[in-house]
Amino acid sequence: MTPHRTLTPAVAIVLSGLFIAACDNSISNVNGGPGDAITADLGATARDEIEASLSALTLSSSLDPIGTAQIAPAGGGSASPGCVTPSTPLESDGDGIPDDATYIFTAPPCRFTGWRGGTLDIVGTLRIQDPDPIHAGFGYDATITGLRTRFTGADGKNIFDVTRNGTRTLSGSVTSLTLATDLQLIRTFVGKPDAAVDQQWNITYTPATSLQINAAVPSGTLDISGTADWARGNEHFVLTVTTPTALHYNADCSGTVQRIDGGEMQLAGKFGDMDGFVRVRWSECGKEPSYSFEPTS
Repeated sequence: MTPHRTLTPAVAIVLSGLFIAACDNSISNVNGGPGDAITADLGATARDEIEASLSALTLSSSLDPIGTAQIAPAGGGSASPGCVTPSTPLESDGDGIPDDATYIFTAPPCRFTGWRGGTLDIVGTLRIQDPDPIHAGFGYDATITGLRTRFTGADGKNIFDVTRNGTRTLSGSVTSLTLATDLQLIRTFVGKPDAAVDQQWNITYTPATSLQINAAVPSGTLDISGTADWARGNEHFVLTVTTPTALHYNADCSGTVQRIDGGEMQLAGKFGDMDGFVRVRWSECGKEPSYSFEPTS
């Protein structure tokens, strides 16, 4: 049985580089499990999707991601509220969700600071429709087309993109929200091939206090279930996604995008000839989760 392995983000980066050098830039599924480099890449992708899903719980944070701030325009002055305007501003019921509008992102102005010491650029198209434009509520139907987020590290060298196509559907009430996601991702990695990920999962968000229309989401928990199909080079993992310990979102965790301060996600499947799961575990505000692999057979 392969022993349990836990990676800190710094160790994961070093091991990833060693893995590339040893394998002559090839990425392969190994019979003894996914290997530390693959484990780290799967874990980082899951982390990014959790943070993106948190921002998708409201339209305002879909446009202005949680924990970031829009960069002021070149030449001075302050950033105008929101980096993108809807094609059709009609909003009939006062819940902040337009009846049917398209947002086209360009960067700049859709460039943000606050992402792990670096920047985040957003380009692409987001269509938002109110499923019930007569009665105020929390829900929306989103169609995502070529929506790319580019993350640039503080050193300007660690750059990767996540491009999303597909749909998100938000529904709920003052007591909980459900985000149904059906997305196809292309996720780049420094010095490695791109990964194609088919993500189909549901998130149930339970707030600690009652939700209010047109307000930021308070602290609460996220329970996730669904699947993720990962393909990169000769890797192919069909993964079942669960949260055996609900993830805790801390709305009071300020100045960072890393606002999950507890909980665990598992990505279970077959890795080579071994069944097991990649564990993504959060422990505190402002800290990266740890990534590890656990065999089950």
